[in-house]
Amino acid sequence: FGGNSYGGNSHGNGGGGGSLFGGGRGVAQQEPLSGHVVPIASLNTFTHKWTIQGRVVFKGAVKNWKNQRGEGRLFSVEIMDGSCDVRGTFFNEDVDRFFEYIQVNKVYRIAGGQLKPSNRQYTTARSDVEITFGRDTVFEMMTDSAAPKIEYRFRRISEMDSIDPNSIVDVIGVVQEAFPLSSITLKSGPNAGNTTQKRDVLLVDQTSAAIRLTLWDDAKDIVDEHSGAHPVLAIKNVKVSDFGGRSLSTTRSSTVEKDPDLSDAHMLRGWYDSVGRDGSFRSMGGGGGGVGGRDPRKTIAAIKEENLGGVEGKGDYFTLRCWITYFSKDKTWFYCANPENKKKVVQQGDKWLDESTSRLIDTCERRYVLQLTASDHTGSHWFSAFNETGLLLMGGLTADDLFDRKERDPGSFEHHFQTCSWRPWTLKVKAKLDRWNDESRVKCTIMEVRVVNVGSCAVRCVFEGRRLRLSSRGALGLWWSRAEADCGGGGAYGRRLLTARGC
Repeated sequence: FGGNSYGGNSHGNGGGGGSLFGGGRGVAQQEPLSGHVVPIASLNTFTHKWTIQGRVVFKGAVKNWKNQRGEGRLFSVEIMDGSCDVRGTFFNEDVDRFFEYIQVNKVYRIAGGQLKPSNRQYTTARSDVEITFGRDTVFEMMTDSAAPKIEYRFRRISEMDSIDPNSIVDVIGVVQEAFPLSSITLKSGPNAGNTTQKRDVLLVDQTSAAIRLTLWDDAKDIVDEHSGAHPVLAIKNVKVSDFGGRSLSTTRSSTVEKDPDLSDAHMLRGWYDSVGRDGSFRSMGGGGGGVGGRDPRKTIAAIKEENLGGVEGKGDYFTLRCWITYFSKDKTWFYCANPENKKKVVQQGDKWLDESTSRLIDTCERRYVLQLTASDHTGSHWFSAFNETGLLLMGGLTADDLFDRKERDPGSFEHHFQTCSWRPWTLKVKAKLDRWNDESRVKCTIMEVRVVNVGSCAVRCVFEGRRLRLSSRGALGLWWSRAEADCGGGGAYGRRLLTARGC
């Protein structure tokens, strides 16, 4: 949402889409709606003449109804402004007049309709009333600039324990972890039997609490499990569930904003980047124990020694400070994707076929799927890196640019891989058992990449050395070798700092 808040002169401000209203048969145009625009939250059963302005966030299918008073057809919409959302229903001949005109995600100025108490059995909208639209109803389409600004009433994650299940609230948090898309089969409703996708993310905030949020519909594509990013999400109208303790789920009337320009979001960003990234969090999902927090620091040798990722269906996350020593470039180091949905495409003549949509597109986007080895003082191991982390490891050069370089200048292509090798990195890694051709192996995927801060690593090593109160030269020598590895291989700056600190 963007644009202005309520009030002000409403004569034609932001209009331009035409009006549709009842009053006789067919469709007619009229002058732009005038009158003071009121917040949806202010509507009640004693309100008579009213004008609201908001975005249609849901439009249901046309359904048939039948009861002792007769039968007919209906469809429902949900309209949201900055204050609240409300359900409205059209019946019979109004279905024909309005169904094609009203579009999801469009902004309308609306007047006319009967207000009655909301039936919570059929809606999750937060207004105390719902609207039955009729002959006097007017819908005037507006431009997006006329959309009311969202007004949030955020609840802290730590408060979720005290909120009743099925309540609708506003929440803001940082995505500590995004999980892969998963598919489920709907068991009830008009789409029963159909398969749909969802994505779970782990949200955290300054209250040191974490909660699982399920993103449905288009919201599932706002984040990506491979990006390694930790965006701030502001969600309006999210449903509280008591499944497995407490969890959250978007609804059809939810609005999700990524990294919004809000003071709460800026404070969260600063907190997470300075403190929260390495914090520990209490899970609101029950079962005890902490979640998120600092992923345990491991060595490459520990991957085998501790059987990391070796348990079926369970992934292990850890951080690793190492050197990237080799990139495999003889086999597939990229895949061709549809630029819109990032799904794989195959070439057909001078076009590209997206098999997920059966559409032909003119161009593709090449995205990294790197296979590489990393080494530390305990050994070497193979890792995978996808596009977002691959871009960082490849110095910001896109897979498209590197592919063009290979076609035009193979020597420059080889040189770039050499340039990106033998660099120290701090990696967040996910180790998980993977089956391929009836064989099981632990696959290590790089989820996040950070440049090694030699100075801070050296200081940490100094304090660790003092804490251990090393006395023997043998122990000091072992610690020195590990300290050098921790400081990016014992660079000159780290060595000088260690020496200056009396080590």
